[in-house]
Amino acid sequence: MKILKIVLVIVAVVAGIFTLYNATLSKEYSVSRSTTMDVDPALVQQIVSDFSTWPEWSAWFLADSTMEYELGTTYVGEGATYSWTSENSGSGAMEILQLTASAMETKIDFVGQGTSYGHWEFSTSDEGKALVSWGFSGEMPLLMRWMGAQMDKWVGPDFETGLANLTAYAEREAIANEVAEQQTMQPVEVLD
Repeated sequence: MKILKIVLVIVAVVAGIFTLYNATLSKEYSVSRSTTMDVDPALVQQIVSDFSTWPEWSAWFLADSTMEYELGTTYVGEGATYSWTSENSGSGAMEILQLTASAMETKIDFVGQGTSYGHWEFSTSDEGKALVSWGFSGEMPLLMRWMGAQMDKWVGPDFETGLANLTAYAEREAIANEVAEQQTMQPVEVLD
């Protein structure tokens, strides 16, 4: 009986320390990454706001062969939705809450894990390149705040990979658009 009391006291002390540790951490978490792309920011905004393109560049889609996704009735622009299920990444849904020429806000519902909000910013550098910032933020309950403190380390590399993939995808799209535009140009007849 004495050993049981000692074990219970140790468990209570560890639980108390864990709770106090979590209480010292912020309930809010935020992860963000930025990059420069040699394309028009409007093209990047167009790609990102079209959920049918995400499997082509999103780090999570490309890294998880078990991921299945379904586009919503609206999958481009404000109000667009898609959902996913995965053996490795769980299940969830995303919705574009707000879309402007310079920003996009999304709501990401992770089934059984809470809600986060995605943030995109699109602007032009002095050199005419796209400056793109992608991040997400949310809040953790008291006993999960230790996870929020690790979020940048856990998710940041995926944002970096996603932005690198998005850069390559956007630059290919820009070239394809340029070629298509040149092919539709009518020849000009030169008179002597």
